[in-house]
Amino acid sequence: MAGGKQTPRQKLIGMMYLVLTAMLALNVSTAVLMSFLTVNDSIVATNKNFETKVESVYVMFEKALAENKEKVQESFDLAQEAKKLTAEFREHVQLLRTELISMSGKMSMEEAMDFNPRDLGRQDDYDTPSHLFLNMGKGAELRERIATHVKAMLELLPEEYRGNIVVPFDITGPFYDNSGKEIPWEVANFYKSIIVASITILNKLENDAMNLEIDVTNELFRLITSGDMTFDNVVARIIPKSTFVALGEVFEAEIFLVAFDSRTRVMANVNGQNIQSRDGVVEFKSQTSREGVFTVSGYLDVPGGERYPFKTEYVVAAPSASVSADKMNVFYVGVDNPVSLAVSGFDPSGISASISGSGNSITRSGSGYVVRVAAPSNDVTVSLTVRSGTSSKTAGNFRFRAKNIPDPIVLANGIGEQESVVDKGTLASGGGLRAMMKDFDFDLQVPVVSFTLVTTVGGDFQEQKSTSNRFTPQMITMINNARRGQRFSFEDIVVRMPTGNRTVRSFVLTIR
Repeated sequence: MAGGKQTPRQKLIGMMYLVLTAMLALNVSTAVLMSFLTVNDSIVATNKNFETKVESVYVMFEKALAENKEKVQESFDLAQEAKKLTAEFREHVQLLRTELISMSGKMSMEEAMDFNPRDLGRQDDYDTPSHLFLNMGKGAELRERIATHVKAMLELLPEEYRGNIVVPFDITGPFYDNSGKEIPWEVANFYKSIIVASITILNKLENDAMNLEIDVTNELFRLITSGDMTFDNVVARIIPKSTFVALGEVFEAEIFLVAFDSRTRVMANVNGQNIQSRDGVVEFKSQTSREGVFTVSGYLDVPGGERYPFKTEYVVAAPSASVSADKMNVFYVGVDNPVSLAVSGFDPSGISASISGSGNSITRSGSGYVVRVAAPSNDVTVSLTVRSGTSSKTAGNFRFRAKNIPDPIVLANGIGEQESVVDKGTLASGGGLRAMMKDFDFDLQVPVVSFTLVTTVGGDFQEQKSTSNRFTPQMITMINNARRGQRFSFEDIVVRMPTGNRTVRSFVLTIR
């Protein structure tokens, strides 16, 4: 509240603010509190169901132990350790929840143990959670306890099985406050958190612990049944007798159902490469580099020592006849235009290419071709011919456009394309003009060979010509003596292009 004497108007505004705040608290906080209590009741009910669900896993373990003690004993003992670790973690969380209710409700720990949050006098109390978890350090201690618990639970499993577990806890974040500053987990969850929200969070941590317990014990149970062939997924598969069919031939394939266990971690050896399965399926990829018939063979190793061999073949062929400009869909006059071409089923050495138009050419260059065009045209045709035995035939004709190279942009010390105002010192220090090809895919150098600088001083017209891209001494003097608002026009700019010299657009700069 502001110091000093308040006017009646200020007092009235202050009273109205207090009334509005109270109304907002009544209307909003009640709904929020009820929402948290509803969510909390749901989590508590879910935790009860989880207790029944996880207990069923231990019943399966006891039954399996009775049937085959030698095979089951080790996994059974580990499952019992998981049960013990979870119980200890839940007991720690429950003690925190009891302490929180005890402090907020000013009651004994015994009274707080089974106290219903709906009966709390201050369900919107946010001081107690902040004090307990931050000032007293219980939040940081809880975060470390979670990390230790997760590590201990995962270490109950062989390392290759730990990747199957989705850890439900998230204590690493990052977490941020309202200003975007990164904050620790305990601050994000308990600072200024109303007590019913804090209780809900603690019950959710119990829920996460039981989730982890179920996943770990289920995975331990799978260890004792991994040699058994079980299936949880059935899909249809089609295997063609050939993946390459010539025009006029018959396509043949076998179609059947495949049953597999998406939870089983299968190891495959494919052409000498070991690949781990994902969701019960092994994905194999092989980059093609040449045409021909290729074999894929190997075997699948499943838990239990079974090995299943496999073998198939596939055909690699070039795509259908095509010619494509590697840079763009046109050819430019005066430069090398790289192109790629291919004809399906034919070796590149048996393909020849020709191009229409006087002065145009297409020649081999490395693994591709280079096209040179002499003049603009809307119809430049590249024709492909393939050699088969002793005869040759046309494989296709492909039309392109030929265009002149676009004008470059000219800049004075980087200025001129969009900016029109410049400091005279900046302009003079640039030393001259530079031309560049903007948004042009070819690496093309286009030097300025001459230009004229024009300005007006006190009504007098002044003009200086340069026979290079550099400012002459007279030009630099003109620029250094310029006044604010004086305009300099760069005209008759000539640029050396691959097809000869070209005059490009003028531009004007104003002294700032």
